[in-house]
Amino acid sequence: MFGGIMKVKSKIVGVLLIGSLVFTGCKSQLNNGENNSSESMSNVSESKNIKTEDVQKIAKENAKKDIKEEPRYKDKIKLGYSGDLCLGGPNIANLNGYFKDRDVEVEFVNTKNPKDALGSGKLDGLVGEFAGMVVPATKGLDIVFSSASHTGCKSLYVLNDSEITKTKELEGKNLAITNGIGNSNHNTALRFFNHDDVNPDKVTYKQVDNAAVIQAMKDGEIDSAVLDDQFAKQFVDKGEIRSIRSMTHDDDFGKEVCCVLAFNGKFAKENPLIADKVATAIQEANDYMQNNPKKATQKLYDNNLASGDFDAGLDLIKSYDYSVKNDLAESTLKSIFTDYKEIGLIKDQRSVDQLMKSYWLPMGSFYDEK
Repeated sequence: MFGGIMKVKSKIVGVLLIGSLVFTGCKSQLNNGENNSSESMSNVSESKNIKTEDVQKIAKENAKKDIKEEPRYKDKIKLGYSGDLCLGGPNIANLNGYFKDRDVEVEFVNTKNPKDALGSGKLDGLVGEFAGMVVPATKGLDIVFSSASHTGCKSLYVLNDSEITKTKELEGKNLAITNGIGNSNHNTALRFFNHDDVNPDKVTYKQVDNAAVIQAMKDGEIDSAVLDDQFAKQFVDKGEIRSIRSMTHDDDFGKEVCCVLAFNGKFAKENPLIADKVATAIQEANDYMQNNPKKATQKLYDNNLASGDFDAGLDLIKSYDYSVKNDLAESTLKSIFTDYKEIGLIKDQRSVDQLMKSYWLPMGSFYDEK
């Protein structure tokens, strides 16, 4: 039923980084549903003593009941909407009838702050980046992580003619943060630095609007930026920027799960059979995208669920591995917890194993059924 139911010790953590920011006068755009700043990160507490809860044990106990006894039986399941190509799994599941095949009715909801909506129960589930959801979950947002989506999907870029070739050379230079301190791009940069023995205190962080980031690089205001590969591709293809570190292509990160199906914790624990159906449908969609990338991309464009150049979108879809299973999502989450505790992004006193017990609730049986 359930799908498997020398490091840098930085003093710069969370919102403390704001003190070292140099603002450009532009507000950070919403990027993949990220909040605009760390201050809007859910208004959750900096609790260091949140109780360890065995979410798998609770869900498995509730799964012994008939599905008709679940509180949300026959209700519409509210999923976060995204028009990003890399987050197309739920859209493909809907277009191909995979939810309907499992007698699940879904409603896609576009919210300003998807993480907050998920944590508060306004959304039941969404596919999004581990990097943007892990810290808010440990600070009190009611979120559990349940099913792998794909590898990718961010890289650290510099101008094509820059002399910078590795992250160590960013010490004493500037890095753009386009989607807010404490969100996925910032956290991804800190993981790169942690793996590469870069002192993050020696990097200056500038908050720059996503639409202005390339010009800011050309104007010499910033030296580098962590960007979504989907956004960056047009500039890579033009020969304007290149990556020096990547979640998509580098050996140490390229086989990690970038995006994951996350559920509201209360929903998943109280409705494990329904949640499992949702996860299984999205897994089937991911399998379809992996094996039929052109057809999947065409469906997304035909239904106005993707925009931009079709061939570039297709290349992007092909660059991600949608065949990843939950065992890889589990190991990825464990690595993220480990890194974030080392960096100081997570101050929680719980051990990594305790954090896994509280936030990893594997769902989906599509690959078991194949």
